[in-house]
Amino acid sequence: MRCTVGSTDTSSIVSPMTGPSQTLPRQRDAEKRSVLRNHYLFGKLNPKHIDRLASCIVGKTAKRASTIFAKGDPGTSLFAICRGAVKITVPSIDGHDAVFNLIGKGDIFGEMALLDGRPRSADAIAITDCELFVIERRDFLPLVREEPEIALKLIEILCARVRQTTEQAENLMFLHLPGRLAKAVLRLSDSESDAPERKVTVTQKDLGNIIGMSRESTNRQLRIWEQSKWVRLERGGIVILSAKALERIAESDSGGAWSKA
Repeated sequence: MRCTVGSTDTSSIVSPMTGPSQTLPRQRDAEKRSVLRNHYLFGKLNPKHIDRLASCIVGKTAKRASTIFAKGDPGTSLFAICRGAVKITVPSIDGHDAVFNLIGKGDIFGEMALLDGRPRSADAIAITDCELFVIERRDFLPLVREEPEIALKLIEILCARVRQTTEQAENLMFLHLPGRLAKAVLRLSDSESDAPERKVTVTQKDLGNIIGMSRESTNRQLRIWEQSKWVRLERGGIVILSAKALERIAESDSGGAWSKA
């Protein structure tokens, strides 16, 4: 396996991570191995493969609102999010971008172009300041060939992406605004969290783009739910106060009754 450790950036916006020069290499090596061991895609690799892959990872940062990669860019690398959140979007001429996915810590992205070698099919934009691990295609593909478990996991990830896109299209066609909004908010929250309040880090504009509605309509519906104490609106995010109420709305065949306080 060839590795290019500490390679220069391909983007002027995404920059190498910096820190105390005396402790950074050792800390970063340990962090890379820890991330790989605990990741759903790489966790079943044996220690030898973990070490090989860790030596090929390049750590980078992306500032909030910066472009990590753009549609049409060469698909030469896979990204794993160590900290922060990223949105996958396709820009439109009228400014109403189509937001396909919002992903956070522990998620990977860029896998489709990495596997087929074709250009990026969408933009990846940092929603918050992000810390990323980057694995180059030339380093990753040999592992896929050697480890069937990784190939199977990648197939699962791609299938999940297709299912999500299909469900998103179905919601746009058949659900009223409240049902679409409730489903989106629940999906973007940490559904496995036992905390009474679940935070969704997303702007109302991005949320509206996901469900195919204007920011104004999205805000109006969220304000109604806030009055009912089902959600709390914060700067740059939404806090779910009653997941059960939103689940009832998402499961309802008719969203119209829920749009009024």
